[in-house]
This record gives sequence, C-alpha cells and structure tokens, in this order.
Amino acid sequence: MIAERSGAAMLELIKVSKEFRTGFLGRNITHAVIDASLCVDRGEIVGLIGESGCGKSTLGRIAVKLLMPSRGRIILDGVDVTDMPENQFRKFRRQMQIIFQHPETALDPQFTLVESILESFNKIGIPKEKQRELLEEISEEVNLPLDIVDRHPNQVSGGEIQRAVLTRVFAFKPRYLILDEPTSMLDVSVQAHILQLLKRKAKQDNMGMLFISHDLEVIRAMCDRVAVMKEGMILEEGMVKEIFNSPKSCYMSQLIENNV
Repeated sequence: MIAERSGAAMLELIKVSKEFRTGFLGRNITHAVIDASLCVDRGEIVGLIGESGCGKSTLGRIAVKLLMPSRGRIILDGVDVTDMPENQFRKFRRQMQIIFQHPETALDPQFTLVESILESFNKIGIPKEKQRELLEEISEEVNLPLDIVDRHPNQVSGGEIQRAVLTRVFAFKPRYLILDEPTSMLDVSVQAHILQLLKRKAKQDNMGMLFISHDLEVIRAMCDRVAVMKEGMILEEGMVKEIFNSPKSCYMSQLIENNV
C-alpha cells in the first residue's frame, strides 16, 4: 500500500507500468514495471531497493523520461509531463537529472573532463567569463582536483569521473536527482565522501533525490523514506526506520536477513 502524499512540490509516478516487446514481431512481452506509484518531495531522499532485475533502474529512467511508460503518469510539481512534446518538456528537463552506476557512460571519451563540464555550462547559458569561477566553485564542493580536469576519462579514476559528472549535474541546479547505484563502482573512502555530499546537497539545496540501490546499509544511512520493489511491483513504502524495523512484506524481511 503506497502512502498518499499532499502538495505539488514533488516528483510523482502514478500507477506506472512498462512493457518491453521482444521476439518475432514483438510477440513476447516482458513486464518490467507494474502499476508502480512513488513520489519524491523536495529536500528528501527516497530509497528504492530490490534485487537485480526487479525494475528499479527502469522506473528511474521513466522518472526522467528517458523511457516512456506504457501506462501511468509522471507529475512534476503539479504538472503532468507524461505526454508533453519534447519542445515543451525541454524547460522541465533541466529540473530532473540522473546519475548512473557507470559514470563514464555520461562523458564523451574524446573530450577532456573540463570540455565535458564546460559543454554543460554552455547548454544552460552560463556566460563564458563566469564559467571558470563556477567550475572552481563546484569542483571544490565535490572535491574534484582542478589539476586533472584536462585529462580524458580513461586517464583518471572512477571516483574522479563521478565527481566530474556531479560537477556537470550540479551546474543545472536540478530540483530532482535520480541516482542509479551511483557509488557502487567506487572504493569505500570515495564512496563515503560522495554520499555525504549528496545528503548535504539534498537538504542545502532543497533537492529531491531518488536513490536506487541494492545496498541496504547505504539506503539506511542516506534515505528518509524507502520503497521496496520486487518483480516490477512496489510491495511497501514508508519511513526508513519503519521499513527496516517492522517490514510488512516477507520479501523485505528476507532482504534484511540476507544482508546481515
């Protein structure tokens, strides 16, 4: 049972489903997401957990319209953007950003880190005379050393690539950020810094975050609320302490037992 939420300052997914057709003439149908409802308020971090293949990443991509739902609605701050044409949706797109598990896929390997970052600055109309100042400001915030930004992605570490991606994303000043296993490829010390940064940004900038992960300890430490997903369906949703201390579904109980 999904709790009802009030107010318009949120990202809402209402009874979203996604089907993929495969095989000869698309006769085989895979139900990746089934009637999933979820919302993310400004300034809160909502966790989405479940085993690999349960539909978490598909739901995250639907939230930012990288995938269109087969059914259901996407509501952004009270506006239904589900069927909105791209030329109209463009002004909303900056408000919703996504960071993937493999951050290198977000960067052009032929560009240096700084070229990729400045490309984003140009897209959002930051004057060239102010770009260096903004680069220094955000790079300091995410702990991206400026002496490595002239290198290509294959010349730096995974943590440095993730920080470069964060620099690009934070320049957009998004209202909502979808994080799909954003630290699972990073070593423990780098992971801790990135997680602390994200948690601080959510509160400091009133940014809503959907944090997709299979790591229950990360979810417990990061999130305000959590939703549990299995086989395309959201089984339960609630405050982190409530879900972890008194899970309603046998599936969540099993996840907790297996994680101990």
